[in-house]
Amino acid sequence: GIGHRAYKHLSIKNFSQLRIKIRYPYKSSNLIYSLYLFSLLLSFNINALTVQTVNVIHGNNPEVINTQIAADKHGFMVNGVFYSEFSGNIKENEIKEFDANLTFNQFAIQRFNYQSLDNRMNYQDLDGDDIDPVQPFLTTETTWQWFDANGNKISTSDKNKVIGCGSGYPMPLMLEITNQVQTFSQYGQPRKSDFVTIKKVYKIAVKSELCYAKPYATELVPEYQWDGINPDDSYSWNDPNFAQRDPKNGGGYSSDYVPNMGYKVNPTESSGKKFPTTGFPGAKFQLVMTGNQMDYEFSIPINPGNKVSIDSRGYITLNDKPTGPVTVRATLIRNNNVIHEYTFNPTNIWVIPHIGQITIEQAMQICDGRNNMLSMTELSDSPRAYDFYNLSSLDHLSNSSTRQIGKSVFGEWGWVTKDGYPDSNWQKMSVDVSSFVGNYWAKEINKDNPRLGFVVHSHDGFVGIQPYDFFLGPTYRTHYANALCRK
Repeated sequence: GIGHRAYKHLSIKNFSQLRIKIRYPYKSSNLIYSLYLFSLLLSFNINALTVQTVNVIHGNNPEVINTQIAADKHGFMVNGVFYSEFSGNIKENEIKEFDANLTFNQFAIQRFNYQSLDNRMNYQDLDGDDIDPVQPFLTTETTWQWFDANGNKISTSDKNKVIGCGSGYPMPLMLEITNQVQTFSQYGQPRKSDFVTIKKVYKIAVKSELCYAKPYATELVPEYQWDGINPDDSYSWNDPNFAQRDPKNGGGYSSDYVPNMGYKVNPTESSGKKFPTTGFPGAKFQLVMTGNQMDYEFSIPINPGNKVSIDSRGYITLNDKPTGPVTVRATLIRNNNVIHEYTFNPTNIWVIPHIGQITIEQAMQICDGRNNMLSMTELSDSPRAYDFYNLSSLDHLSNSSTRQIGKSVFGEWGWVTKDGYPDSNWQKMSVDVSSFVGNYWAKEINKDNPRLGFVVHSHDGFVGIQPYDFFLGPTYRTHYANALCRK
């Protein structure tokens, strides 16, 4: 703006020295004296008008310049490291990869203030006024917004959600950091600039990884992932107090199972085995990746017997028993050099469920003999399946399988019903105990009474006695269960 220099440009003293002379054909000293006084009065008025005019003359606004350089100082802190383009460890037009287990909240945005600006680099006044040394800049509050790769805003309610494994966000994410800046000159009119926007957008992705093998029941019926047995013999589902396996009642889950996500692709408690080691027609699970499933192209390069299929979102369906280990592949679309493969072998135990409440004799006939039926331990890893006679008692019957790899069909797959696996031939679960039909014959015979057999419940892995002969039971029918055959 124009400051004190403006008074130097207009020499108003010359007006006060103005004297008007008028020559007439006649001489009159009185007339000359009167004109002289008039000239003095005129010069005074001209002088006053000129000062007034100078005070309303406006120069140029000061300016905030080199805003891109200023924007480069926008950044964030992750695990004690500050990232910004000014720092040289991230660039606006390049994708920066971070750990897949970070949450949005762990990206701590740096507050941008006037100290982030340089009095020489970011200030300009075309009239030559210096920057105000007391208040050189004024900055508004720093704001930020996350977007996915499609430009969709990510809600602040997701701030504690991991950005990688199973997040579902198309990559790369975009982090937009914004504030506004105004500058001031020391003198001049006007003294302040307009507000200008200082904005930076960083592209952030997670390191491409295989994350989990997620049983379909975990997605469809997430409220029934693991079981726990209360002291009164009742059940509690998904209760953190029953996350650990009980040595007498079972339930809970191993460290290889992550609630709501599925099994780790690199398990530590299964002796190197990967989920699934068992299977049945219609079994389904998803190979969960970092970011969005649609960021990948899925295929099955090794598919012995061509019995397994995979869709565009990484859902793997076991249509029939393969003849060997299966390998599925996930290729990152934005970089085809990034390839992940996952190999599993579901042939250890392959079962064929049959719908229909029938006797043990009928089940043996359908399965072509008792040897083609399944044992209790193959179906459930409940402690009762291994040591039924020592662990079972009339006053404490409840028990359950444990979510773990390589131990049993129901322990691996969870809520094994038509509700959890719609493409399968399992019974649909009924909440009415009187019409419960989710029990399946095991091949063992009770050693204390040859007319007593065993059944296993497919939804929770419960192991119990079932009479081969009819008698009036207190809740549901005895001597009937579904057939389950080995292949």
